[in-house]
Amino acid sequence: MDNYIVEKGDTIETIARKYDIPVIEIIQANSLKAPYILSEGQSLTIPTELYSVFNYYTVKKGDNLYEISRLNNTTVDILAQVNGLDPDEYIYENQTLLIPREEVSLYITKPGDTVDNLADFFKAPAMDVIYSNNSIYLLPGQLVIYRKN
Repeated sequence: MDNYIVEKGDTIETIARKYDIPVIEIIQANSLKAPYILSEGQSLTIPTELYSVFNYYTVKKGDNLYEISRLNNTTVDILAQVNGLDPDEYIYENQTLLIPREEVSLYITKPGDTVDNLADFFKAPAMDVIYSNNSIYLLPGQLVIYRKN
């Protein structure tokens, strides 16, 4: 989370663009009520954790998970998992998908995984992998991230 002090002329939309996050995330993180008028000097919490890991993609007519994953250097399984989809599930035009950013590697845990397995997968020290995540439970299906330097 980041803290932002509202400056003269700021709107939720301009702040969201600065952080490259959806407006609704700022509204929800700060329990703001419509009409969302900000005051100069007001402190806002900016939920940046999720958005430093993912970009957004709006599905176009004819898109499929395979093509989107190929164009974004990820796998169908990762793309499906982070979006709560079955890999064979139909996606809809104008649906918004989370796409892992290029500087982030993702791994979905399997039964028997250890922190050392994760470190080997990411080719990184185990402590770096631990520090890149809020918590690692090693339960099957957990999304583990690692930010490449």
